[in-house]
Amino acid sequence: MKTQTQNFMELKNCKVVSRILKNVLGLSILAIFASCDNNNDEIIDLQPQPDGVALAARFNENRQEATQEFTIDASSGGVITGTQGTQVAFQPNSFGLNGTPVTGNVTVQLIEIYDKASMLLKNRTTLGERANGDKEALESAGEFFVAATQEGNKLALLEMASLTSRPINPAEFVGGMQIFRAGGEDDDCDGIDATCDWVETDEDKNGENDTAEVRDGQGAAGVFVTYNYNIGNFGWTNLDRWFNFTGPKTEIFIDVPDGFDKDNCAVYLSYDGEPTALARMDVWNTDLEMFTEHYGLIPVGMEVHIIMVAEINGQLNYAIQGTTVVQNHIETIPSLSPISQAALEVLINGLP
Repeated sequence: MKTQTQNFMELKNCKVVSRILKNVLGLSILAIFASCDNNNDEIIDLQPQPDGVALAARFNENRQEATQEFTIDASSGGVITGTQGTQVAFQPNSFGLNGTPVTGNVTVQLIEIYDKASMLLKNRTTLGERANGDKEALESAGEFFVAATQEGNKLALLEMASLTSRPINPAEFVGGMQIFRAGGEDDDCDGIDATCDWVETDEDKNGENDTAEVRDGQGAAGVFVTYNYNIGNFGWTNLDRWFNFTGPKTEIFIDVPDGFDKDNCAVYLSYDGEPTALARMDVWNTDLEMFTEHYGLIPVGMEVHIIMVAEINGQLNYAIQGTTVVQNHIETIPSLSPISQAALEVLINGLP
């Protein structure tokens, strides 16, 4: 049986050979074009280049466009309801500036994310970080951003607010949801543009990881279930549970087209059968020039879809490939195709 080192060296050697062949073919093609040009002192690369800055800007713009704003009287508090049914209840005198309650109207911001396409295109995927630093996939029942301002000043939350998820059909109920916060108490992770991984949180400071309360209800559409939990700080929170696996696990490598790397594109792992489990492949192996994940915790035999997106000449490009994970899995993405964001959303949310 091959050792992990032998497998790694085979991967590396195959990758090197592939790069050499591509470079030789590329140089041959460039030489042909150069010979047809009388002024061939300079060879111009006409291949459109992926733009990582533009892709990040698209993600941030999507977050801004998804932000809903509400006006609340700070002294009396109140309840806001998002377009997807998320509710946040604020206690009286719970909005503060420099530790002092403010008075008058305040503006409350809310982002609610419930589907896989929204997670990807807003770059808020379900990758969680354990206390020991290990990163694993999460299964989400909703991701939320809540903040408040007054006259341009960012406000703090002085008293616990209560968040209730959108109503769901009891048949779709998944128990055991905990509360996760983006990056824990890190101040760099509380803004709308934060991309920090999710960590378990203790919002009520009782020394235990918080879990969501499940509530039954009934309305015009019939019986429903909601999750409810308290938030003690503004920023990103997430209803999640660890996506626990059994059986053998492995690393997975994504071989992307030449010219793409961690700085100019994004690659995601979508778990089949889990509509809200989406992990970003955020590790770039510089030796293999491939994307991978952190600790080789992908179950062998699991069916997944690889999703790759990039921004090229102001146009969103993508690739989606389904596969079944094998030991030391390598998935090669040969090329990307242009697509509208609306069309990509449909494709992602239509995945098994």
